[in-house]
Amino acid sequence: MKQVHDLQALKETLIKELPFSILALESVKHQIKFNFQPPKEFYVSENEGSSYVVIKERFDESLPMFTIFCKESDVSTAEQELQDIIPWDQPWGIGGLPDYLIDTFKAKAQNQGSKELLEVSECWVAILDPETPIPEMDVPSNCKAQHVAPDDVEFMDSLWKFRSSSSLSILRGQTERGLAFGTYVDGQLKSSLVTFNFGPLGALATAETHRKKGLAQMALTYAAKHLRSEGLTPFAFIETYNKPSFRLFMKTGFKHTHNVSWLFWKRPQ
Repeated sequence: MKQVHDLQALKETLIKELPFSILALESVKHQIKFNFQPPKEFYVSENEGSSYVVIKERFDESLPMFTIFCKESDVSTAEQELQDIIPWDQPWGIGGLPDYLIDTFKAKAQNQGSKELLEVSECWVAILDPETPIPEMDVPSNCKAQHVAPDDVEFMDSLWKFRSSSSLSILRGQTERGLAFGTYVDGQLKSSLVTFNFGPLGALATAETHRKKGLAQMALTYAAKHLRSEGLTPFAFIETYNKPSFRLFMKTGFKHTHNVSWLFWKRPQ
């Protein structure tokens, strides 16, 4: 594969492949808009007619994260296309991988010695179509949906299911970019979510004392409206066991378009 730098051209190519290219497309759009440093790395196939696009996120070199898109008709060349991109000798993650590529990675993991090192989590993809109206909500007078204040990032981190040694810095960075959203009750943050630098909404959580009060939907509605105003498409990956979150996104106007999987290769270093 070859590295490319003309992101506008790549964006136009990916638009034609929606909804399956949503993650790659929004990752490109976020790089154009926010100019992440160090910049993401973008690769396309050197073979004319091949649809492969790979994006490498560079916020944590110890656990590189990749986005991979290709048409289903190009699956047979996956191992050849990706052999110099995916480092099987170290841990990595791949977000939003199309279902038709899963068997390729499982077979490769088996060849590497242990398929048990490959963790696979299936997700629903929920996208808010640009033409879909966002339902309005009645917001109580003591509640306000807004951007999360920098002083509240630690509270967001404390609620996140995937809290880790690097999660606070990730959330802080997105907050500084204006990509963290929440619902405040009497001036205190009680429900929040962010848009990650590769595009999806996530880390949606509500304080246990304030659940089932509509606070998450208020925050999600505010986030969706803001992203639209910035020319970005609101979308999310929802784990297939998380039916409450799925219902929340559907109620806010999102539509389930297809399924993908998150992969983590947990090879010890």
